[in-house]
Parts: sequence; C-alpha cells; structure tokens
Amino acid sequence: MTAAVPRLIRDIEAQPASLVQVLDTQWGSGRAALLRAAALLRSARNVVIVGMGASLNAGMALEYLLCSRGIDARCVEAGEFLHFRREAYRDAVLVAISRSGESVEIVKLLEAVRGRLSVVAVTCEPASTLASAADVALIVRSLADEFVAVQSYSGTVLTLYLLGMAAANQLDAARSELDRLIPALPPWIAVCLGEESLWRDFLTDDAQIYCLGRGPSYGSALQGALLFGEIAKTPAVGMAVATFRHGPVEVTGPRFRGILFAPSGATAPLNVALAEELLRFGGAVRMIGPPSAHDRRIPRLATPDGGEALAPLLEIIPVQVAAVRLAQRRDIAVGRMRFCSQVARDEAQIAGPDG
Repeated sequence: MTAAVPRLIRDIEAQPASLVQVLDTQWGSGRAALLRAAALLRSARNVVIVGMGASLNAGMALEYLLCSRGIDARCVEAGEFLHFRREAYRDAVLVAISRSGESVEIVKLLEAVRGRLSVVAVTCEPASTLASAADVALIVRSLADEFVAVQSYSGTVLTLYLLGMAAANQLDAARSELDRLIPALPPWIAVCLGEESLWRDFLTDDAQIYCLGRGPSYGSALQGALLFGEIAKTPAVGMAVATFRHGPVEVTGPRFRGILFAPSGATAPLNVALAEELLRFGGAVRMIGPPSAHDRRIPRLATPDGGEALAPLLEIIPVQVAAVRLAQRRDIAVGRMRFCSQVARDEAQIAGPDG
C-alpha cells in the first residue's frame, strides 16, 4: 500500500498553479488597487514594511527592491514597530503584511496609527481587519495552505514584487520576467522533491543548521530557519552572510550545516568564497542558486535564474522540501503544530494548535 502524500508536499507542488492565480488576480481584478498602492509608495517620504513570521520574511525582498529603485524603505517586525519604533515614522506609508489579516500585533498597530499613517494591506483575507482598515488592500488570492505558509508565502512574495515593480514604473518588465519564470517552476519543484540524497547525510539528527543569505535572499534565510522550526521542530538559525562572518563563523565544525542562498548578482562571488571557507573549516554546505562555473565542488541545487529580486520565489522551495524530509526522518507529523495556532490573537499567550 502506498503511503499517503502529506498535504504539505501537495502544497509545495501546487505553488506554480497558485502563483498563476496570484498573477492573474493582480493583473486583473486587483490591478487598480496595485496601481493605487504603488502611487502611495512613490509619493511617500519613506516606506515601512511590517509583518510577523513568514509575512515579515516575505516583505524583506520588497525593502531591497524599493531601495534599489530610490525609494527609502525599511522592514520592521510589527511587534517592534508597535511598541518601540512608530513615533519615528509619523509621515511614512505603512505596508502591513498578514496572511490572516488578524495577527494581534497588526490589529493593535492599525489602531495605533489610525488617522496618522497611510496603510497598504497585503493579505489573503479580503474580509479581515487589516483589509478593512487599510487605505488600499492588495488581496493575494493564493491557493490555501493546510497550516504552514507555503503557497501563501510565495503568493505574498509575488504580490510584493509586483508592488515594488509598479512603484518603479516597471510593471510590464515584471510581467515579462514572470511569464518566463513561472513555467520553469514545475520541473524545478520535481527536481527538489527528487533530491533526497542531497539532504540524507546533510540533515543529521545532531546537525547545527544555519541558513545564510544576502540582500533579498536574507528574507529567504530567515524563512528557511522558520520552516525547520515549524515543520521539523528543529532549531535553525537564519542570518545575513556578512554578519555570520563576524564571529558566528566560529561555530563551524563537523556538525555545522550551512544552507547558503546564492542568487546571481554582485555579491555572488562573496557567497562562493564563504562556502569554500566553510568546507575548509570542516563544515558541510549546500548552495541554492543558479549554476556557477566557480564552485563545482560545492553541492548545489541549481535554481532557474530570476536575478536577485525574484530569487526568493525560487530558492525557498528546496528548503521547504528539506524541512519535510527532516520531519519524516524524525517521524514527526508533517505540517502539524504542537503549540501554535494559525492566527496569533494574543501577544502574551501561546494558544496552542486548537486556538
């Protein structure tokens, strides 16, 4: 009898169809809202992007995209902005990201900035508190996940990419690039699901997992660490590559496992250099990014090349798979939570999986 395929695997496999739905929405019924939101960002003195967990990680690529187009933007965890940072940004446009639109920090933040800041909402739920309170609401329209943010994560990354490109008046160029990349996703996902041997000896029970990235891929590094925690119940660290070199590199040794996000771009040679050093120091490394002629001895999952801005759509997929494989190896129910509810409605208490 064939074992049932975990729902989380099916969510991973469904991402291309989900992204097509998201793209069709933002290009169709959601286009007017997308253009209004983009105009708000262009006119802003500065842009603050807030979210929690996967939503915050998805927002990091937008920060880098806007800054590269001359728009002052910064990404801040919603809880930190709520309690410590908001008084410094009294004339900002707030991009608030939440899958449910009901996360407690987002709801409290909306109340705190009401009438003071313009808010662009990015959410999967059109009837949510966030969507209702925002000046402009972008509804992601991804396919639904079982629990872990997979399709909603990639759908949010795509929506934010379109928002950033619209703010830079480059929406048609974005569409052309996406029309090229999205058809490459099904075979890429099949490759990721078939690469069990690449992870088998890498993700050992005593592995010390570090996910490392730069620029837009810094969000992927944080999301990768989150996936190992949520799916495999295994501690992992997400960190910027340059920060890792300033001290934490001392943890490298036989138990060290580095997952290095390495998209094409100006810092690609620096990422390769770090991977070579980690191997020399006795660690194990897996690189995720487009093929390179300069690092053939480093095990690599070779993504399609979407450049730095679109790398987060592609490079997170093998880590989604790796976290599932580790959970299966540890005999953990894939996609099930022990302590977390899907929507955190209380800042001080963990509700548990049944709310």
